[in-house]
Amino acid sequence: MGQPDPYGPPPGGQPQQQYGQSGAFGQAPQGQPGQYGPPPGQFPPPGQPGFPPAPPAPPKKSKVGRFIGLGIGLVLLIGVVIVGFVAFTNSPASSNAGDCLSITEFTRGGDDPAKADCNDPKANVKIGAKLESASDDCPGGTDAGYDTYSVSGRSSYKLCLMINAKQGDCLTNFTSKTKGYQKVPCTDPTKDAELVKVVEGQASESVCEGTDATRVAIYPQPATTMCVKTNE
Repeated sequence: MGQPDPYGPPPGGQPQQQYGQSGAFGQAPQGQPGQYGPPPGQFPPPGQPGFPPAPPAPPKKSKVGRFIGLGIGLVLLIGVVIVGFVAFTNSPASSNAGDCLSITEFTRGGDDPAKADCNDPKANVKIGAKLESASDDCPGGTDAGYDTYSVSGRSSYKLCLMINAKQGDCLTNFTSKTKGYQKVPCTDPTKDAELVKVVEGQASESVCEGTDATRVAIYPQPATTMCVKTNE
């Protein structure tokens, strides 16, 4: 048997009613934890009725943007490499003896020479020799008929250039000291030179004897002689 209540029963002779986890009509009695309130010092799991909803989870960072950025950077890098490769392969620095170039001006302020197919009408000079230093002399020295293109600095070289033309071709700008040769029809009024004789395998002025040539271009390497009739 339990101990008698020392204070006796409440008035009316009925024992005092005790509430459990929830009070009458779903309300917890004062001082008692109910289903709509947490015990003192505790917090309910997020999302339970009667409490503020749990804060939304931070959005996940997408990798798509990073991949796009890496892709653009890679494309730009590839583009730079391709442009640099094309520029180098078209430049005279990558050329060798026997290659042809297009030159518009034989001056420092003119466009840089560009490699060209020797059958292209714009290919007006052919490389007779490529020297490893800009200070080197072309074969035959000053007596040879080479035009020259030199580059000094970290990449130093000299190109010894021959006229890229054959017997019977006519040229303009032949007598110019700066402009590049241009092939033109022999009926062109701007023509100022005609190759009346071209001999490969010989580098001698005697080749032009008996012709009406007024100038002779002698190239020791490869041995070639061009007999040129000018309008002078």
